[in-house]
Amino acid sequence: MTFQRLILAFLATLYLVNAEFDLTNTKWNTDNDTFTGTLKPSTSSSNTYSIDLNELQFSLTVMSESTSRIKITSPSRYEIPEYIVGVGGSDNLSIDDANFTFDYTESPFTFTITDLDGSTIFSSSEQLYFGDQYLELTTSLEENNKLFGLGEKSRSTGSVVPKGSKTTMWARDMAAAEFDTNLYASHPFYISLSSSGNANGAFLRNSNGMDVNYSSSGDSLTFATLGGVIDLFTFTGPTPKEVVKQYQEIIGTPTLQPYWALGFHQCRYGYSKLQDAKDVVQGYKDASIPLDIAWLDIDYMNLWLDFTYDEVNFPAEEVKDFVDQLHDNNQKFVPIVDPGILAVDPSWDWAQDYDAYHSGISMDVFVKDFTNEKPYMGQVWPGPVHFPDWFHPNATEFWTTQLKNWHDVAEFDGVWVDMNEVSNFCTGQVCENSDPENCPTHQVDTQTQCCLSCTDVDPENALDNPSFLIGNDEGINDDKSPSPINFKTIPASAKHYGDLDEYNVHNLHGTMEAKVTSDAMESIRGTRSFVLSRSSFPGHGNHASHWTGDNAATWEDLKMSIVTVNDFALFGISMVGADICGFIGDSNEELCARWIQVGAFHPFSRNHNTFGAAPQEFYRWDSVAESARRALGMRYQILPFMYTLMWKANINGETVSNYLWSVFPEDEATHGVDKQFMLGDSVLISPVLQDQARDVDAYFPAGKWYNLFTLESLESAGEVVNLATELEEANAHLRGGKILPMAASGSLTTVDVQQNDFTLVVALPSDEGDSSGELFVDDGESIVVANFLHMVYSATSSSLTSKAVESSFDASNAVSTVKVLGGAEAKVQSATIQVNGDSKSNVDFVQEGEVLIFTLVDVGLGDEFVLEWS
Repeated sequence: MTFQRLILAFLATLYLVNAEFDLTNTKWNTDNDTFTGTLKPSTSSSNTYSIDLNELQFSLTVMSESTSRIKITSPSRYEIPEYIVGVGGSDNLSIDDANFTFDYTESPFTFTITDLDGSTIFSSSEQLYFGDQYLELTTSLEENNKLFGLGEKSRSTGSVVPKGSKTTMWARDMAAAEFDTNLYASHPFYISLSSSGNANGAFLRNSNGMDVNYSSSGDSLTFATLGGVIDLFTFTGPTPKEVVKQYQEIIGTPTLQPYWALGFHQCRYGYSKLQDAKDVVQGYKDASIPLDIAWLDIDYMNLWLDFTYDEVNFPAEEVKDFVDQLHDNNQKFVPIVDPGILAVDPSWDWAQDYDAYHSGISMDVFVKDFTNEKPYMGQVWPGPVHFPDWFHPNATEFWTTQLKNWHDVAEFDGVWVDMNEVSNFCTGQVCENSDPENCPTHQVDTQTQCCLSCTDVDPENALDNPSFLIGNDEGINDDKSPSPINFKTIPASAKHYGDLDEYNVHNLHGTMEAKVTSDAMESIRGTRSFVLSRSSFPGHGNHASHWTGDNAATWEDLKMSIVTVNDFALFGISMVGADICGFIGDSNEELCARWIQVGAFHPFSRNHNTFGAAPQEFYRWDSVAESARRALGMRYQILPFMYTLMWKANINGETVSNYLWSVFPEDEATHGVDKQFMLGDSVLISPVLQDQARDVDAYFPAGKWYNLFTLESLESAGEVVNLATELEEANAHLRGGKILPMAASGSLTTVDVQQNDFTLVVALPSDEGDSSGELFVDDGESIVVANFLHMVYSATSSSLTSKAVESSFDASNAVSTVKVLGGAEAKVQSATIQVNGDSKSNVDFVQEGEVLIFTLVDVGLGDEFVLEWS
């Protein structure tokens, strides 16, 4: 950081003291039940930034009985278009219908949102500041509450946002293995959780660069952004689940993934030829380890050009044969695509027929430099590149055509979009390829080094050099100082269609690409899309999934994977996971065996590592292969349950992977637990996360729990239990009071799961209460879910009832077995079943201790029945 920039940053903080506004012209608009007013700088206020914003517009809208929207705007200010991040759930209710109150002072202006019990949801206890390139909004917080969310960031401290910390939101290409710095995404949403379990939250709908500062005392939180407007949503909860649901009512719920995407995925950066990938697929088959999806990283490309295949190592016809064989075996194929399109130089004979470049130029679809006259040139894997402008009206047609032409060569099933922060190996307002003979080098060891001539033509440009420095890259540089926002990305002064500045839309790049790619894939294939994206923003889950990026093969990264996956569940992205066994560095037998016991139960489950690292496919170690067979074997058995959770997330805004505190918020002991997680509110995963450990201390909330592998029970009063866990063993426990639909064991693909018979596992609670569960089944790929089966189950200690809520999908599966756990203290004498109202018939059963096993005959998955035993 230069001395001049340091002084500017310091001065920027001094003038905040006098940033006061008075509220005038207030009124309630009875047409839409919105409270409005005009904010004018008070006579004591001073504004030292580049333009004077003399008058602001204020509005409060009651979006639902639990959600408020507060907007502070000025004409010509950038706001996120609703076609990118929607604003759903607006009922335009009266304030009298809300379960919160709104209070304000006129001079100086402050406001407070309070729930009906008097707890503060949001209180602008500090003065508001609204400058050209700096906005600040502060809320007071309960000091004893724990704060969660605010990402993307790998926090070395775990899941709880530490007091005194700063979270910077400026998307960048930085490995997730680097803790405590800004990463690929921006999610300005948090949940505040009290010791009693009450929760509330807030979301600042702003895509500009931002610091979120949590005070050292924990009594306040400050949003400080580089521009845009204040568009604040508050959520009263009062439970964590309700806060997340209220948040998703605004940003949209996660898209329903194709069923096959819940299978296991294998990838590697470093399959040097197609035969390597073929051998890996065969290796999994020979080891009887489930594998649904084979992936290819950038190795397959011709000189790293999108939409091409290396003619020597990945001949297109052979790739097509490979993909066809995968499809014949009920498996899928997903390749990677990066946003950078090679900027072809006239002297390159080898690239003159590259259609993606020529089409992009002819359609004028690339991001422009700050002059808004020619495409901005950056550098990524192919070398000099231009970047598609996802805001351009031609972008969807351009991208769809390129994907369609490529899909005609080999019919890939999904798309992996990477490097979309957007990453750039160079830094500069204007870059040129002044040495096309040597740029690109086409050598893997030098290709990532900037070979362009880059300059800052306008060093005083305020967009590229705002006086307020957010903490971009903070803590990574040797002097621990922040990096400029232009560092290794598109410059903030670059132009998008509609005269949009990169300064305002930078954080939207990944989600925009994911949306365009998802729409393109649905158009091409006519089925539900699967798109995996590294960069994201609120609303991203509506279109795509996410992985946690470039982690490392360390135990600390394994622990962090649990935190990041659960954070993204809070952010409204249900399909998320981490690179199993670690991406960077050499993994090892012990770490890999334990990592699959975590990754097998994350919604997105993929093994992936980097070029030059040791191979880590599970079958390469006997113990890891056995660990994978057990853990993935259980995953495939509970896929019907996981897919049901995905559907509930899509229709209700629920979550798939959860922190324990989200399920048991009233149990304060769960508030600091971040090394275990739950699937829905039913299955508890308690992994071993220490090298050479053969046991783990796991917290079990009060109640009865059943080991899914052994069906053994344990009773907890809300305590830590030591679980003996050998290297090949995983810990998954079913909560008493739940009914779990499970597929037959032995499936190696999701097609097997969809076709095999089902078992209903009834976990009775320790008291006399009932158990419940549900199941969703459809064809697993239709874009619009019109025909489906929705079954609900309820059980007592002597009966199980199955009822159909919706039965428009004809499932061919049978319910062949019912297992009742923890029910029979006395010997059961008889059992009967009544199916679809027909007369009762006897049922065969066996009793093994606390477990009753019933064998059903001719009972379809969609049949209604009552099973009774006495």
